[in-house]
Amino acid sequence: MNFELAEQSIQYTFGNKRYTNGLKSRMIKNVKRGAAAEDLKKVGQAIAGLQEDSLDDVILV
Repeated sequence: MNFELAEQSIQYTFGNKRYTNGLKSRMIKNVKRGAAAEDLKKVGQAIAGLQEDSLDDVILV
C-alpha cells in the first residue's frame, strides 16, 4: 500500500493567562512539504512574540 502526503498543516499552541485554561491553539494549513522543523518553530516563536505569549507546543499534521 502506497501513501502520498496530500496536504500538510501545523498546529501551534500558545500560552497566556488571558486564555481559557491558559492555552490557545492555532492551525495553519498548506504548509510547504519541505519546510524545515527549525523554520516552523521560528515562525511559531515570532507569532508568540507578537501576541506576547509563550510557544508551548508545535505539532505537524
